[in-house]
Amino acid sequence: MIYNLADMKKRPAYGLALSGGGARGIAHLGVLKALQEGGIEPSVISGTSMGALVAVGYGLGISIDEMLLLIKKHIRPIHITNIDIHRLGIFNLRKVEHLFRERAAEDDFRALKIPTFLSVTNLNSGQNEIKSKGKLIDYAIASASIPLLYNPVVIDGIYYVDGGLTKNMAAEILKDKCDKLIGVHVNHIAEKKNFKRMKDIAFRAYHLAIYNTIRNELGYCDYLIDPPDTRRFMTLGFNKAEEIFDVGYQEGVQLVKILEEDEKASRKPFSFVLRRNRSRTTKPKSI
Repeated sequence: MIYNLADMKKRPAYGLALSGGGARGIAHLGVLKALQEGGIEPSVISGTSMGALVAVGYGLGISIDEMLLLIKKHIRPIHITNIDIHRLGIFNLRKVEHLFRERAAEDDFRALKIPTFLSVTNLNSGQNEIKSKGKLIDYAIASASIPLLYNPVVIDGIYYVDGGLTKNMAAEILKDKCDKLIGVHVNHIAEKKNFKRMKDIAFRAYHLAIYNTIRNELGYCDYLIDPPDTRRFMTLGFNKAEEIFDVGYQEGVQLVKILEEDEKASRKPFSFVLRRNRSRTTKPKSI
């Protein structure tokens, strides 16, 4: 058998699926920072809610440091500039929208440097929709618009809200668009032994319901980042941005090491490496 050594040295095309999670989604920025430092750039990306904002910011070429600064300064829900006295929501994402409009050459997905897919919820039909064409900025803001907290976004007469309600991580859409798929889930679900307050039960029920929207999506990932430490942060805990970022960064550093190990192993022409080389219908490697 003749082996093409040039092909063996080629780095896989990595896809990146970013979940929603409110402030916990800041961990996505940490993961991206670690990937960049490791010389790994995703070739395709999907995002839901905060993951959608990160995906679009990344696609527009906004630096990770700038995105983190924007979040720390302007996406704090209690900040007076984010309050929107409106019958359909309390807060707004106006600062993010303005930044995106400044950076986008046009309000279209064609303005992004890599193919990008956003998960949104059609409030009229109650169905999930994956958007990769059309009004980029409107769909990005819609994907992050948690009902009651943020205003719905009306696009062509349809009310759109947070994609996390119906699909909190869009992995399947990427399965045929990359060689290896990395999922980043920031709403870790672990056993909980007791509930002391009513809000503990409410938050638990909410997170379980959201998690059930992605059970099938996880099986399409070759690698999965699902850090338990994200449980320490609230959905609206934007004041903990630096800490959340660091959780993602540390997980990303570990991921880069694993990716480098697997790439190195795959370049050995006469060995058959089965570790983490699996069908996307099986359980992904957790980082």
